[in-house]
Amino acid sequence: MNYVSLAMKHQPFQTKEEMNKAIKFHIGEHGNQLSDTMVEMIHLLSRYACKYAGVAYLKNDTIAKLIGKSRRTVIRVLNKLVDLSIITRLENMRLQRGGNGANLYIINPTVTQNVTHRKEAENEEVSTHTTQEMQDEPLSFKNINKKESKESLQVEGSHLKNSYREFKQLVYCFIPEKEFFYRLYRSYKAQIKSLENIYAEETLHEVGIHALKAMFSTMKVKGVHNPVGYFSRIVKQKLDDLYLECLRELEEEPKGEYGYGI
Repeated sequence: MNYVSLAMKHQPFQTKEEMNKAIKFHIGEHGNQLSDTMVEMIHLLSRYACKYAGVAYLKNDTIAKLIGKSRRTVIRVLNKLVDLSIITRLENMRLQRGGNGANLYIINPTVTQNVTHRKEAENEEVSTHTTQEMQDEPLSFKNINKKESKESLQVEGSHLKNSYREFKQLVYCFIPEKEFFYRLYRSYKAQIKSLENIYAEETLHEVGIHALKAMFSTMKVKGVHNPVGYFSRIVKQKLDDLYLECLRELEEEPKGEYGYGI
């Protein structure tokens, strides 16, 4: 899938004005947590996210040159913006084989914008489609745009349909909001993308489901200021645990006569 298709698929805003409002909100909301470099990074991404409002396609080296910082600093700052749920990062997107990997950066909409867009989508759906409930989905799925859902499944691949559906069902059982679900799923996919050729599909799916359950369990007990960022941190921790578990298994494998693995 090329850049244009990806940008159109993940475009979070209809206009640049909406994007600017979201940026202003994020900076005001997290002002005491943002360094000058982080604010500069947000504005830089926004300048490269005008054609498809909210979506920028940049390499880390390019960003480093534009803001006059080291590549390591760029990565550290971007990671903090992801943790704060100000942006979503889709990693290692390549326009062609052999090219240097660049990332897709998505400026996240605010909760208010999510609700507004969800209501608009639901109203449009009522006027253009007959609402039908899928037999294996709960009632909270009643107002989901079936066409968009179907396209998402096709993009992910037919072998991931059940995984995608279970993830979606679990989210909608607690918060039936389409944009919130997409933000969670994009965050999850971005973190596992580079690991899909290392771990089994079922293993990575379990990481996502367990992270969702942990997040919602916490939300029942106490308020979570930034659910997407909280979920992202849980996924990262579980992936780290998975890596350590694999290392332990390797250490426990029987050794040969000279101390080398058989």
